[in-house]
Amino acid sequence: MEKTIRKAAKCFLIQENKVVSICYKSGNKKEGYYDIPGGKIEKGETAEQAAIREMKEETGIEVGNLERRGSLIIEYPTRELIFDIFITHTYQGEPKETEDNFSTWIEIEQLFQKEKILAGMVILNRFFRKSLFEKNTNFRMKLVVDEQENIENLNYEKD
Repeated sequence: MEKTIRKAAKCFLIQENKVVSICYKSGNKKEGYYDIPGGKIEKGETAEQAAIREMKEETGIEVGNLERRGSLIIEYPTRELIFDIFITHTYQGEPKETEDNFSTWIEIEQLFQKEKILAGMVILNRFFRKSLFEKNTNFRMKLVVDEQENIENLNYEKD
């Protein structure tokens, strides 16, 4: 069976040891899971434009000066998501509740103590955090996960 492949973008808005995170509301198949704002790249849109748009849609925050840090591939049993990963410290506004999720500033260490976090959050893990923050660094990470977001295999490369 051929897997569905979807290209997407994520933006990590970070200040000191905090990151803007979303938590999906009830009624969503990801209910209760924490994630970083991001989503599908629309036709005619660049990855950076998608990251900016998704941040605004999911949090109400306008971001700028995005820096691409690498790519994250998440392979599920029936689909594959390919994310361009951006980081920024430049923003206007504060996290707001939307129809689909809550958004908030949260300490990175506190985020990892949550019971439900999506597999892609591993990027923020201490092992990878340094690479995410280094300028002129490009990484590629591939996660093979099950439908419950359990990581079965992880491959990480840094340029």
